[in-house]
Amino acid sequence: MSEMLANDIVDVVKEYKKPPKMRSPQEITAKYNQALEYYKELCFKPQETNQLKLSTYAEIKILGWVLGKPERVVIKDISEHSASNPLGIY
Repeated sequence: MSEMLANDIVDVVKEYKKPPKMRSPQEITAKYNQALEYYKELCFKPQETNQLKLSTYAEIKILGWVLGKPERVVIKDISEHSASNPLGIY
């Protein structure tokens, strides 16, 4: 039994791949802005995109958190790119 466990551990170690390197702040900011634009596109599409909108919204919130943006700033950015405010006017 312990020999099987040792073989399993060896197999797992052989298959181990290093995690990808951390992204730079510029890459994260670019992805954040790209996600905001994609969210804007989704807001103008039919209602079948609700799941995509939700996942994109979550991605924007996470990227904003990674960038160290306050939540109110992230929500403001999202609202500026939503269909309820298509021209970005307050």
